[in-house]
Amino acid sequence: MDKGRTYTATGFWIAAALTAATFTLWGFAHRLYSTLLPGLAAALSLAPVQADMARSAVAIGYFLMTLPAAFISRNFGYKIGMLFGLGTFAVGIFLLYPAVDGRSILFFIAAASVFGSGLAIVEVTATPLVVFLGSRGGAIQRTVLAAALSPLGALAAFFVGHKILAGTTLNPGFGHSLVALLSTVGVAAIALAFVMDLAKFPLAALTRVAPTDSTLASFLPPLRIGRFRLAVVALFLCLFAQIIIAGFAPLYSLAVMPSLTPAATQRVLVGAYVALLAGRLAGPLLMVWVAPMRLLVIFGASATLCAVLSAVSTGPAAIACLVGTSFFMSILYPTIFADALCDLGDMAKSAAAIVTFVAFSGTGVFALLAVLDERHIVRLIMILPALCFAAITVLSQRLRRA
Repeated sequence: MDKGRTYTATGFWIAAALTAATFTLWGFAHRLYSTLLPGLAAALSLAPVQADMARSAVAIGYFLMTLPAAFISRNFGYKIGMLFGLGTFAVGIFLLYPAVDGRSILFFIAAASVFGSGLAIVEVTATPLVVFLGSRGGAIQRTVLAAALSPLGALAAFFVGHKILAGTTLNPGFGHSLVALLSTVGVAAIALAFVMDLAKFPLAALTRVAPTDSTLASFLPPLRIGRFRLAVVALFLCLFAQIIIAGFAPLYSLAVMPSLTPAATQRVLVGAYVALLAGRLAGPLLMVWVAPMRLLVIFGASATLCAVLSAVSTGPAAIACLVGTSFFMSILYPTIFADALCDLGDMAKSAAAIVTFVAFSGTGVFALLAVLDERHIVRLIMILPALCFAAITVLSQRLRRA
């Protein structure tokens, strides 16, 4: 009996570590692609519109595969879903090499879409697995802590990518060298999938629905739950606000401090990521003393205040408020996500796909704002996250009382 308990506990921690590794790799791959994209665009001699299309290709993959990912997790289990997602985004990365070699923008967009599809499958399968990989009482804390690994991977990719770009010279083969760097991430994904395939996962990662259970019909039951609908709205607002802050951080910092250099504006973005990581590490610790949903309301209200102050401030104070906003918004998305799924059982697989699809659709709204370049408008852009966080605070209070 003792050996059985030890083996079970060991297997659980191995499964948890491998699942956590997918969060880090997801954040690293996503950010590295965005960081190296300007160099890849130069290698392909892309026009600005074409570069924007290449940047949006990952979002295309999300829209194409987020909902179908529910079919994979329902019919094959979370573990197979993560394996399939890792393999898919590795294939997308490997396809970038012939796209750059042939200087084909259409091939490049197709490859990046496959990459984005893999990222979507990983997100739809790995995040809900963390929710159910342990007791219900610790679901929110586990999810917030696992979510901290994404900005950790993104920070590593940010430094690696900029260091590579800084040492790259514009020669006929520099595009191939950038794709070769991305290819190492694909190799890492294949290696992680191989180890994951050999490891034994708990039953929660392997459970499948009956073959006759329709995935299409499974999307309706979660939407009939009022609490879940509130969570979907809150998560859309949350991701929309996060995208605005991450997307406009360099331009915003330049608008409030015109003396900043381009390198300094990038450091502001790094500071925002560090604050996001710090918040997700501090959140689970604070939840030991403060109930998770109560802490959610406190962080939502604090993020609202910081965003308002950043919209009306200038200079270092505005930058500090921006970083503070990143800290307090850190736990909002994973907390609401875990709370929305933890009582849904088998419905959680389809619910996770719905949440991810609706939340990620905020990137489409962000694309409409990306044309803004007037400094006085960019400075006021933080009003939008402030409104989002205020609404999230109200919705969180309703979720807490439900």
